[in-house]
Amino acid sequence: MQNEEKDETNRISLFGGFRIENAMADSLRLTGKRGPAIIAYLSRSPGMAATRERLADLFWSDSDSEHSRNSLRQTLSILRRDLSRAGVNLIHSRGESIGLTPDAVRVDVDEFEAGLTARSVPELEKALANYNGPFLDGFYLGSDGFDGWVASERDRLLSRALEAFEKLARLVDTETGIILVDRVLVMEPTREEAYRLKMELLLASGQRDRAIRTYEVCRSMLKKEFGVEVGPETRALWQSMLSADTASNTQSANTVPANQRHGRPSISVADFINLTGKQGDDFFSKGLMQDITTALSEVADYVVLSAQPPAEKSGAEGTKIPGTLRARYVLSGSVQRSGNGLRVNIQLVDAAGGHNVWAQKFDGQSENALEFQDRIAQSVVLAVILDLQLTNWKVRDKSPPGPPEVRRLVNEALMKYFEMTRDSLLIGLELAEKAVSIGADNARAKRTLSIIISMGVAFGSLPREPGQIERAVELAAAAVRAVPDDEIARCILSFALESCGRIDEAIAECQHAISLNPSYPTGHGDISMLLALRGEVNEAVREANEAIRLGTHDVIDFWRHHGLVVALFAGGDDRRALEVARRVVRTKPGFVRGALYWAASASATGNNEEASRAIHHCLSQLPHLNLGNVCPGFVPRYVKDHHHARFLEMLSRAGLPAS
Repeated sequence: MQNEEKDETNRISLFGGFRIENAMADSLRLTGKRGPAIIAYLSRSPGMAATRERLADLFWSDSDSEHSRNSLRQTLSILRRDLSRAGVNLIHSRGESIGLTPDAVRVDVDEFEAGLTARSVPELEKALANYNGPFLDGFYLGSDGFDGWVASERDRLLSRALEAFEKLARLVDTETGIILVDRVLVMEPTREEAYRLKMELLLASGQRDRAIRTYEVCRSMLKKEFGVEVGPETRALWQSMLSADTASNTQSANTVPANQRHGRPSISVADFINLTGKQGDDFFSKGLMQDITTALSEVADYVVLSAQPPAEKSGAEGTKIPGTLRARYVLSGSVQRSGNGLRVNIQLVDAAGGHNVWAQKFDGQSENALEFQDRIAQSVVLAVILDLQLTNWKVRDKSPPGPPEVRRLVNEALMKYFEMTRDSLLIGLELAEKAVSIGADNARAKRTLSIIISMGVAFGSLPREPGQIERAVELAAAAVRAVPDDEIARCILSFALESCGRIDEAIAECQHAISLNPSYPTGHGDISMLLALRGEVNEAVREANEAIRLGTHDVIDFWRHHGLVVALFAGGDDRRALEVARRVVRTKPGFVRGALYWAASASATGNNEEASRAIHHCLSQLPHLNLGNVCPGFVPRYVKDHHHARFLEMLSRAGLPAS
């Protein structure tokens, strides 16, 4: 019983090296490197277990089957002896399976990744406290299989840590945020996104000169390391700093400078006007405003200002207060009552342009006021994020939103879609399916389900089966028939057509979307990918750059850069393709299509070690990939045979298995 209690507190630390601590916080000493390596690998395997064959191949790939299995038995015997001396019962075997006892250990990587979805500052800080250095730092075994896996995990976890530190930097005060961004730049000195965030934070704290110097450091670093200039977003921010009036740096704390708004939109939340005539509903109105402010504040992409009008001001006069804060967007609303029924009307106004961005009404019951407040707050956050995204793209959604429940499900599905991970896409798929089942004729629900199916196939969340792709095409085509001038639906149909190899039809849909709205970045980004697949390199590069310019730095920026990689690789500009592919993988490590082009372009430039690392990154996420099913299958095929053959040849050189 004592041993069981001790086992429950064993902690495996993989960040910054390898270490096991027992109940007394003593570090356990293990013989050699292969025992710790086996524990490290098992701790990151599904169910903390792996087959003997897998372990033997991974750690003794240069030996035949008999010798590798014998070496595994000897290593496990020594490992069990070392653990037994420390009173730790950690390793178990069941037939051909070797594993750890999940209930007996805690793993710092698990705690790190589990906490990254946190929205509060303390939870995020707790998660990041686990990151004490690179994954298995300095741990080199001399086995290609294991060392490749370590390198892939190290890159993936570093990318997640950098993104999380940047997220935290946006949530805390500017001084702390700058310190956090400096830590990011120590970890990754060439990370352009971090330089840009530091510039924004310096501007927010009135340090314009330091922000300009930060730009120069960024420009010099990228030129020295990669031979490239800064991206269009960073240059635009720098130009806005140069043209800004120096006096803007002395604005009051409640004023959001124009150059800060360039980086993150600002939203002012006004007090909700109580139109019920009952004083008791004042508490509901104030509570609702505070709930919405809190929920919006947890989204790192926005600066949220809470406008509290003085006591002597009320009613319509109070709504003028947010304007004095100079926020880009103003969220306001009113509360009405009929018996026990409450109606809340909310609108989001673009203060700069003077037009309504979004408006919605919510109906509920006063006896469930807190539940009603929570539902409204979450719906507002979803709608604001999505509508501001469309506003930034200069797109007006022409498809009817449908009933409130359909609208809610579609918004939640789209939020999961924009997360763009294999897990989030599956959740989004379930939500979109529910929306279509409720609103069978709703075009917005159909196109949402279509794009999630297509992207699910692109990320490997869904199998590439004819029925899946055909359904995505049918749903998008139905949405286009319902609203022919909807450029969003046109691009979604184009993506579905691309997924089934109908490139010419897909290009026609993109061209139609661009004719409807020349400022829509997705239209330009999608046609760039299609033209690249067709071998029209110059046109594809031009469209990709236009998409990047129009879209600035948003959640699908990585997709537009991936289109640029596909074009550059087809054009033989392998060095530039590799530079952009690295950026795509850093931004979205789970996007295996991007990692495959990383591998191909690294191989084409002679960076063999990097190419091998890229392939290990791909196989760690999709082990079934091989030269026979990767293209066409997982990756769309180049139309021209020589482009297709070269892509497969480079993947083969990088180490993608033949079958």
